[in-house]
Amino acid sequence: MNIGFLVQKSARIGSRGVLLATVSLFSLSSVAFAQAVNAGTVSAHGVEASTAIKLKKTDHRLTKKRIFASAQTKAVISRQQIELVSPAAGVAQALSLAPGVAVRGYGGSAGTARYEFSLRGAKVGWSSVNGDAERNGITVLFDGIPMNNLTSHNGQWDSNEIPILQLISGINVINGPGNPASRWFDSIGGTVDFIPVQPTARPQYEVGGVFGSHATYGGHFIANTGLIDGWSILFAGGYLRNNTFRVGVPGVNFHAPSESNAYFGKVTHVFDGGTISFGGYDDNNHEERPSPLFIPIAPIAGITTEGLGADAPLYSQSTSGYYSLLSPSVWFKHIQVRDYMLYGKLSLDLTPDLTFHDNAWFRHGARVHYRVNNFVPGTSPNSEYYYTVSDTYGNQAYMDWRLPLNDVKFGGYAINQRYQPIYLGYNTPSIGSSQVNPIQISNFVLYNTFLDGYIQDRITPFSGLSVTPGLAAVEYQTDFNNNEMGNPANVSVTGNTHKTFTNFEPSIGVRYQATPWGALYASYAESYQNPTDNGFGANNSNAGAVDIAGLKPVKSLDFEIGAKMLFRDVGLFHRASLNINYFHDDLNNESIATYVTNFALTKFAAANATLKGINIAATVDPNFHWHAFSNISFSNNRYRSYLPGGATVPLTNLPISYNPKVILSAGIDYKTFVQGILMNAGLLDQYTGSQYLFNNLTTAPSYVKQKGFNLVNLNLGADIPVPRRVSGAVKVLKLAFNISNLLGTRYNPVQYISSGGYFGGNSAGTILVAPGAPREYLVSVTAKF
Repeated sequence: MNIGFLVQKSARIGSRGVLLATVSLFSLSSVAFAQAVNAGTVSAHGVEASTAIKLKKTDHRLTKKRIFASAQTKAVISRQQIELVSPAAGVAQALSLAPGVAVRGYGGSAGTARYEFSLRGAKVGWSSVNGDAERNGITVLFDGIPMNNLTSHNGQWDSNEIPILQLISGINVINGPGNPASRWFDSIGGTVDFIPVQPTARPQYEVGGVFGSHATYGGHFIANTGLIDGWSILFAGGYLRNNTFRVGVPGVNFHAPSESNAYFGKVTHVFDGGTISFGGYDDNNHEERPSPLFIPIAPIAGITTEGLGADAPLYSQSTSGYYSLLSPSVWFKHIQVRDYMLYGKLSLDLTPDLTFHDNAWFRHGARVHYRVNNFVPGTSPNSEYYYTVSDTYGNQAYMDWRLPLNDVKFGGYAINQRYQPIYLGYNTPSIGSSQVNPIQISNFVLYNTFLDGYIQDRITPFSGLSVTPGLAAVEYQTDFNNNEMGNPANVSVTGNTHKTFTNFEPSIGVRYQATPWGALYASYAESYQNPTDNGFGANNSNAGAVDIAGLKPVKSLDFEIGAKMLFRDVGLFHRASLNINYFHDDLNNESIATYVTNFALTKFAAANATLKGINIAATVDPNFHWHAFSNISFSNNRYRSYLPGGATVPLTNLPISYNPKVILSAGIDYKTFVQGILMNAGLLDQYTGSQYLFNNLTTAPSYVKQKGFNLVNLNLGADIPVPRRVSGAVKVLKLAFNISNLLGTRYNPVQYISSGGYFGGNSAGTILVAPGAPREYLVSVTAKF
């Protein structure tokens, strides 16, 4: 059994590979030790019960009790809450149920599309527009393993990398950097862990399907062997396919289909001295993305349904239709997102009070972007083929030492990545111009090594009070290598560069529990983030735009204060919780990239920002029948200074674009038995407040607002027991009916002010939008065995 292969490194790493190899060998020796310890496993009933308990502990989903006991701002989305969103939705829609989270994108709620989500103003994902203060400020985990590309500005993480929502059992959310033990390289805004279904103690099997609007259909399966001699094996997967909700203009019968599949397997072994598990995840997504993605709100002279200046009807929401879509012969785009991950986890009890943990992983990511744009006659190039490949190796190891008045954790991680994006711009059809002989080319490689070491101590001097000081040391190493220097067609003109940042990250958390049901807490954390690839010269056609000597890591100073309440069997409530949190996060040394043409990066902004606001989250379960939750967030996120590229005087006190001042999510679920059938009905109401647009023409935030919008979802379900005389295999048949956007709200979740580069002509200064989905109907059927 060998985890060591997961940390093999390119020869380019040089001496930096020593630490990674050392950590890997530590993992390898630990696994060998675990194998030796495992020789004593037996199968008596008492041991089987103990084994089942240990297996359950490997499921690291947060609980309300754990959140209550923490001095950090945290949240958890349960499977019950996830079922309030569409069964064909993606993980971004499920995450929108957490406090302070806003989601925007072009796909409505389809899990096959890509979305960006914001956590109190820090963001990750894809929204197709500029204007994010902290675009990649959230670390995304899958079963505790990082999914983020270490450096990419675009495509650092795409939400359709987890397209099958049925494979997710819960979502852990940490707001802000958190403690050193849970902090990662992109966690300055928060950490989100999507917890997949887990191996179980008892055999469990299910298979299901979903069908509905816009030719949506798909299916999933989950197979769990249960414990067999200390081993439990899970294999799960799913497929989802849908057309766009956009409607072709007269004469266009194109539905922009998309499809996704994902598979997950995990083997967990429980033995006397701990647990070991091996996991693998694979996803593959193909989108014929609606193109052009954006549409003018109001008609613009010359912008027609057949291209710029054509003798055809004007193209806008008010003339060609709110959801109108052009012919792929005018504008076409295909996107593929593909990933796979392999990982191993070890938890080893060295003594009753000391546990060693080790996680090793490999992640491969790939993305293809193929576009043909004939909207503007004579555009050169009119076609582009852009593909990226990244390979990431990592190892995290730490000790957990539990003493009478202390819980000490110390350890760290080492991660290395090779990332290569290649862009080819050419004309189709054209003699002498093709992917083989492009008019424009960009081809570079970035090597990143991220190192982290930390120690933290949760000190409990007396009952009710805990203090958790921590200190982390991080090092971010980046090598940028331009493979096309000297090529006349090269559009990335920055030469080879290297930069290393080394910083210390102090933090402290304090929690005081005055009553059995209430606690106060406060925390402070200083953390750093490596600049994205654009800061080192990626995709840059302006030789003077990159300042390597002056480049700094993004610095976050985060302060949190709040109160938590957790009730059980109090008055009319069986269970209830209330969390109130104020946050203030200063972001400094930001290098913000702005794209104002199809490819070339032409502007950098230097900025310092403040994210601040209040989150209130409440849940209540009066009894078996009822469950309700509500989250409301208020924020006032602004730039303290914003210096657009080429400017000499910074702008001050500007609102940060695409940060709703108010976000509200409220859901209620009722269930009851009717003649032995468990019936349930759920209603979800989500409001996204007004927000300011980004202006590509000035390359700065604007004071132009987009309106807020409210969406309501309805979910009806029935769990029908299946008698043995009907089926000896199927135990329960679960039926569900979902209506998304129940009220048929028309809304445009993504908007911006154009510089004129998207449609050409006289479109500069106009507002372009991507509409949200209309009312959709979905039916799902799941058989449990």
